[in-house]
Amino acid sequence: MTNSGVSTHSTIGLRIRRLAVGGLLVVSGAFAVVGVTLSAGPASAANLAVAQCNNIGPSAEGATTVMTCAVTVVNTIIGGATSSTVTVVRNCLLGPCPPGNGTFTSSSTDLVTSVNQCNGSDNDAAHPIVCTVTITNNISNDTAGAQPVSAATVNQCVGSAGGGGGTLSCNPFPATTTSATITQCNGSANGGGGTAACTVAAASTVSPAIPLTVNQCNGTGNPGGTVLTCKTSITTNITVAATASASASVSPTGSVAPPPSSTASSTASSTASPTAVVSGVGASTSGAPQVSVVPSGGVQTGGGSTSGFRHTGLLLLGAALLLAAAAITILRRGLAPGGARLRR
Repeated sequence: MTNSGVSTHSTIGLRIRRLAVGGLLVVSGAFAVVGVTLSAGPASAANLAVAQCNNIGPSAEGATTVMTCAVTVVNTIIGGATSSTVTVVRNCLLGPCPPGNGTFTSSSTDLVTSVNQCNGSDNDAAHPIVCTVTITNNISNDTAGAQPVSAATVNQCVGSAGGGGGTLSCNPFPATTTSATITQCNGSANGGGGTAACTVAAASTVSPAIPLTVNQCNGTGNPGGTVLTCKTSITTNITVAATASASASVSPTGSVAPPPSSTASSTASSTASPTAVVSGVGASTSGAPQVSVVPSGGVQTGGGSTSGFRHTGLLLLGAALLLAAAAITILRRGLAPGGARLRR
């Protein structure tokens, strides 16, 4: 004869066990997701592109008579943390360089990997053009890809100063490397009597940790009599990780400049005020930002807000499995009402 109470209770116990197992799977899956999330790899720093003094033509005030533009960049990687400081200088006459003449400084936790300036500009009248890019990279030797440091490649002065009566003074020359680190002064100063004097510092070096490109003075200053002067310098210092932030010790190949101050002052030399910097470098309340973010590449940084918690999910998952196992053991014993065990 079947004991209906026992049968009913057995059925209830079986359902409870099934629910427990289902709940275990849900909880385990949730903890597994948490564990994966917390142990995910570090994020990548974004890359910054600096661009100024490009495609400048005559202004409402008249033909261009002066263009002097400069970019100075200090990139720093210490212990996986990245930062950069950028100072730009613009001085154009008769009308100002967009978005305004002046000196502007900006800091970021990202790295500057691209500089573009003085391209396709001042093709309206002959006058002096001076453009300069100076980049310093300070990289701690514990950074992935810090080595090897190699000479910057150059492509410059191709198809320039060909108008007759002018001069071409470039160093290095000839320099026709494709996909070069530095591309400058190509297709420029081709008017009669046009002069191009373009140089890349002989000691310019780069590291795989910061993939740089510089493009300047290409397709620029082609009216006759233009005097074009463009210079680029890239210095890469590999610092000793243990002392990089304190004593700035370096490898025998160079010395490290003091870390840039995030409170560097900005001084306007013309109509634009440094207080007009809204976002990026040299942005004004009426002009487009001069620094744009490229959403790929860069050097890996620390884990951010998840740092120190990457194993928490796995620990919680283990605890959940132990608790679930204990619960299933109790349920399998099938305690009947009143504490009596079920007969099988």
